[in-house]
Amino acid sequence: MKGLEKRIIPALFALLFAGALLTSASTTSSKHIEPTIEDDFSYMEEVEDLVEDYFDSILIEDEDSTVESIKIYDSNGNLVIEESITDTMSEETLKLIRQSDFLTEYDNTTYYRLNS
Repeated sequence: MKGLEKRIIPALFALLFAGALLTSASTTSSKHIEPTIEDDFSYMEEVEDLVEDYFDSILIEDEDSTVESIKIYDSNGNLVIEESITDTMSEETLKLIRQSDFLTEYDNTTYYRLNS
């Protein structure tokens, strides 16, 4: 009987400890204060202002970066044509642009490479 009591006492302590842990966890979660609708959306004005500023900066960058010239290279890297962009571009330039792959745009110049 003494051997059985030695086993039951630690088991009882473990059971009591687990019960105390579970009850304390449930009481702390029930004490959580639910936020009100005003608390949830109080930051929205700041977020809207930041988003608006970000989009305004993008629009300003787009307006500043106007392409002024086009350069078209062949597959060997040789310059085929360089032309300033105007309202009326030559038919040859338009034809070459349609036959080319866009590479990049840098320093107000757009670069193309002719398809092989």
